Amino acid sequence: MAMENIHQINSKEDSQGHYAIISETVISIFNKLGAQVLKTNPRQMHYFEMLQNNYFPGYKIQSVTTLAIFVYTLIFTLCIFGGIEKQGQFLEISDATLQSHGGLVTNQIKNEFMFQQLFTSIFLSRDFYHYFCIVFLLLLLLSSFEYASGPLVAISLYIFSGALGALFGSSINCCTDLIYLHANTAIYGLIGAFLGCIILNWCTLEILNEMRAFLCCFMWILLTFVLVITLSAINTNHNDKYGQIGGLITGFFLSLAIVPPMNQDSYEDKAKIFGWTFLGIFAFISTLMIIVM
Repeated sequence: MAMENIHQINSKEDSQGHYAIISETVISIFNKLGAQVLKTNPRQMHYFEMLQNNYFPGYKIQSVTTLAIFVYTLIFTLCIFGGIEKQGQFLEISDATLQSHGGLVTNQIKNEFMFQQLFTSIFLSRDFYHYFCIVFLLLLLLSSFEYASGPLVAISLYIFSGALGALFGSSINCCTDLIYLHANTAIYGLIGAFLGCIILNWCTLEILNEMRAFLCCFMWILLTFVLVITLSAINTNHNDKYGQIGGLITGFFLSLAIVPPMNQDSYEDKAKIFGWTFLGIFAFISTLMIIVM
């Protein structure tokens, strides 16, 4: 009887230790993916701390995310003083102001080689609603990448996804004087980068098969929704749906190439080679199209 009780106690301790290891593994994986899991009591948090912990767990005041938000806010304020549409949406910036502050015009890229517009158009907002949505998504997405992979990787994903996506959109929208803004393109790049991170860490996530299946289903539903909404939209002034698709593709390949994986093995090495190869092919084709078209 005593021996039986000892076996029961040992089995309980082994079970508790097993679950503790799984718990720590889950927390470490979420931390790598950008979710800052904190062992805190929600009742001890202030209201704004609770909001940050649930919606922006990776955000810190001293971060590249804050710097990006500051740049957006500064440029949006300068554009407001530059001129707004009185009959438009709330604080809608006029086309002349957007163009003077770096809005992308494909004719100027093709004929005048003003490639700096690929970068400046990322930091322009059409109106206050657009500005608010961009800031919210920066807090949600960019801060997660910054927490998981560092500020340099995060800002590189954001800027280069936006710029290369803008280049791809310009190669299709060639020979037009419409003014395009590519803040959405950079955000699409971060969405594609999340999918790339799942693929990059596919073997590592095998230990949590149900979580891996959940992430795949979630990203599949999200991508389907995003693609349907984007492709069904009209490619009008300010909105470049082809640039957004280009940003999604760029973010996917770029994340495979530059995001540090959880483990470094042969699979991860092949994924990085795949990312760099197809990123180069995509950039070459986009550049060639804008030259030839």
